[in-house]
Amino acid sequence: MTTIPAVDQIAPLTSDQVVQFKRDGYLVLPGVLDPERCRSARDKMWETLADGLPRMKRDDPATWGPISDEESERLAAKRPSGGGEPLLGGKGHRFYIRNGAEQDMLDLSPRALWRIAEQLMGADTVVWPEGADESGMTTGPCLMSDDAVGGLVSHMGDRMGWPEKGTFETEDALKLPKNGPVWLNGQGSRGLYCTLPNSPSPGPEYRGSHSDGACYGRWRLQFAAYIDDLPPNSGGFTVWPGSHTRIWDEQWEAYKEGEKHTDKHLTDRKAGGYSDAVIGQIKVDTKPVDTHGPAGSVVLWHTKILHMAGQNCSDDVIRQATIYGYLKTRAALSDELALDNAGGDAWRDWSDELRAASID
Repeated sequence: MTTIPAVDQIAPLTSDQVVQFKRDGYLVLPGVLDPERCRSARDKMWETLADGLPRMKRDDPATWGPISDEESERLAAKRPSGGGEPLLGGKGHRFYIRNGAEQDMLDLSPRALWRIAEQLMGADTVVWPEGADESGMTTGPCLMSDDAVGGLVSHMGDRMGWPEKGTFETEDALKLPKNGPVWLNGQGSRGLYCTLPNSPSPGPEYRGSHSDGACYGRWRLQFAAYIDDLPPNSGGFTVWPGSHTRIWDEQWEAYKEGEKHTDKHLTDRKAGGYSDAVIGQIKVDTKPVDTHGPAGSVVLWHTKILHMAGQNCSDDVIRQATIYGYLKTRAALSDELALDNAGGDAWRDWSDELRAASID
């Protein structure tokens, strides 16, 4: 049994909350994270900005303008020689900080939500986020599918020797630097994903809306956590309620027919994650929800729900979110089952409590 560390645990969900998550595919928990940890994360974000983008002043929202092409190129040039991404990067109205494998960031949310993760996914079935060791490396399992290999190349650099195609077998001890794609081996979040004020509209077609990753694999539960107050219409995580099972079913059907999530050569795809026919229909018949809340709010979401980073219509708010996905362990979900939605049950790999929850 996994030992919960000395990190205050967020209370388990009520039965009504479990039902709501299962029905809608997402659940907002307002202000549940430790305020001091959130404050510390904000302080470190501004320290990083002071070093990389010093023209942004914490006390002057007028300086929080979009990142220019020149600034973006200068930040990108700081890619570590050993592979991985710069600590700070971005373009236009978005910037990221790749600090997801740092111990304080893991204590802030992935570990604080651990009891809930096991409540929804099953006790002793979830990969523990150990984070980076003293050498700055992380070690954890990764199903080496085509899209996982593609992620390694895009986030680590194309000279790291990764194969062009995946083996679709699990590498139990994939080693990645702390600034690499540590979400692939379950050892870190994506760091901080931030949206600057007055970001452009996604348009009526909701450009950028998507469903994360492939249907196959071991991700089931993800979350977005806000480390600062986030008012409505300020770039909050936007979701289409109920879209999770519709996309799950459609993409599994496509996969069974031989289509992979990475088949970009196809004109029409059922499992692309951005332009699937079912996604187009969901945009027509389902109204998106803009999530928001005070500092420390968490949005739990099913990994296949249609979502996007919303438009930040504010003049003086930076949307500051950290995003993490919990993985099922190989012992709990074999490679064979991770690649086969046997029986077509969207909740096969979840806890008995969630499976028993009635949404009729």
